[in-house]
Amino acid sequence: MNRLIKIGCISLFFFLSMAIQAEATDLSGQWSGTWKSSKTGHKGPLRCTLKRIDDSRYQADFSGRFFKIIPFRYSVTLHVQEEGETVTLSGQKNMGFFFGTFYYSAKADSGSFTASYQSCRDRGQFMMSRCCAF
Repeated sequence: MNRLIKIGCISLFFFLSMAIQAEATDLSGQWSGTWKSSKTGHKGPLRCTLKRIDDSRYQADFSGRFFKIIPFRYSVTLHVQEEGETVTLSGQKNMGFFFGTFYYSAKADSGSFTASYQSCRDRGQFMMSRCCAF
């Protein structure tokens, strides 16, 4: 009887640990907010669609405006590290000769996304929250 109880407890522990791992925060979806340059003070609207590639990466498709009228759009792969309900993301994107490589470091949970970015010419922040539609 004790052996059956031990097997039952081990099975229950295994089942619960698998259920906890499956509940990782999924950031996929649409996000909206603002960006602001710490270097120049420029700022503007920002939108993002996050798509989970696999357990360790997201594709982030950003769009926004610079100088209130100049649109921009680009994609970057962000690498994921789970820390409880908070997800840490990081990545980089080469934006060509004039802008150089941008490096990103972000923290996100189910409702907010805050990132720092920097390049040889600029540095700043993205602040977004989850939204229902663009």
